[in-house]
Amino acid sequence: MIRPLNSLKWRLGLWVFLPTVIISCIDLVVTYRSTDQIATLVQQQLLKGSARIIAEQLISVEGGYEISIPPAALELFASKYQDMVFYSVRSKRGQLIAGDAKLPAYPGPLAIEQEQFFITTMRGEPARTIAYALALPNMPAGEFAVTQVAQTLRGHQAFRHDLFLLTMREHLLILVIVIIGLVITLRWTLKPLARFGQKLQQRSPDSLEALDASDEAVELQPLADAINDYVERLDHALSSYERFVANTAHQLRTSFAIISSQLNFAQRSPGVEGTQKEVLGAIQKSVQQGTRVINQLLVLAALERKRQHAERTQRTLFSVPLVEAIDSLAPLAQQRQIDLGIDGLDETITAPAPAHLLRELVSNLVDNAIQHTPAGSTVTVTLARHDGEARLRVVDNGPGIPAAERAKVFERFYRLDEARPDSSGLGLAIVKEICDALGARIALSAPPEGQGLQVEVLFSLPD
Repeated sequence: MIRPLNSLKWRLGLWVFLPTVIISCIDLVVTYRSTDQIATLVQQQLLKGSARIIAEQLISVEGGYEISIPPAALELFASKYQDMVFYSVRSKRGQLIAGDAKLPAYPGPLAIEQEQFFITTMRGEPARTIAYALALPNMPAGEFAVTQVAQTLRGHQAFRHDLFLLTMREHLLILVIVIIGLVITLRWTLKPLARFGQKLQQRSPDSLEALDASDEAVELQPLADAINDYVERLDHALSSYERFVANTAHQLRTSFAIISSQLNFAQRSPGVEGTQKEVLGAIQKSVQQGTRVINQLLVLAALERKRQHAERTQRTLFSVPLVEAIDSLAPLAQQRQIDLGIDGLDETITAPAPAHLLRELVSNLVDNAIQHTPAGSTVTVTLARHDGEARLRVVDNGPGIPAAERAKVFERFYRLDEARPDSSGLGLAIVKEICDALGARIALSAPPEGQGLQVEVLFSLPD
């Protein structure tokens, strides 16, 4: 499971999303206050309009007052919230002319054509009230009447609530759009990084080629340069190690050759007989086996080096190294009483490999067959075209390899029969390495006769 703080995508998303959420929350707080101010302003304008309509209906008649309240003055407050509306008209001296006497008078001074808003309580509910002073016609100068209109706060609170919910929905819609845009943007932005990772995964595990990042994003160039620098240093270290191994192997082979010569000389000495000769023969056999293992390890090292520095190779006539390998192993087959032969050889077939690798491939396959078949057996080699490919087939009628063990025999130092001290377990491993290096396929199966082992190596043919 990816921890958010360890993910670049999560970090980038949080750095964009969190500020957006914080700004939205701050804006919602400001908006909440603004909606209250807007709702208050709307209610005040309604109260003022109603108070002016009522005040303009007041006239002076023979020392008294006369007023007719039009329905429109109170219909302004009609809504689904069923607010209670109260009004009163009082003279300058506080005499009630019309309206509700329980509506408290504004306690402060008022100037003509001036309104004042205040909160009072009517019938147990808070109500916003306007006190509006208007001069009366046909009255002495300075005379005026005070009109008050009060409305409970049900509609005000509902209007503020609806306005805030509308704003909140808009903010949530914006956040959803931001999230969707952020997801799309992150995927699009980080797509080059994912493609770069896929390019690295597709590389061979043992490849030490420089990474071509010329078509990658500019931000990935430092990463590609760092990888190439590491690969170059690793290649240098491996080259030094391989030179050391090669020099060591050369010295060992030289020492083994000297020991083998001395053993041959000792065996020919007149005084060496019986048990001594047997012991010297066994030692010489061990030295030869050690030399063979060293040579096989050097071949594996060379193959690994070739795979790390893959180069385009010209195609080689397969028949030439195949015949050379068969000729070199013919004495061993004769010594072990193995009938070794070629049953079909297409001399026009070419393979995308150097001759020495093809010779090593055939040698290891045939040698493996000779080493693991009893005396009197047969080993047959065939090179032919098959379904548009070149097919090398080596068939023997020995004990074969069980189906469950066929994948394991390609592992290094894996020996099917641990009782065989002369088997290094490297022959088929070398064959597999060669096939991987050359892009060939190898398959093990039982021959049509059912007894023995059939090995097939398939190479691509030129178009």
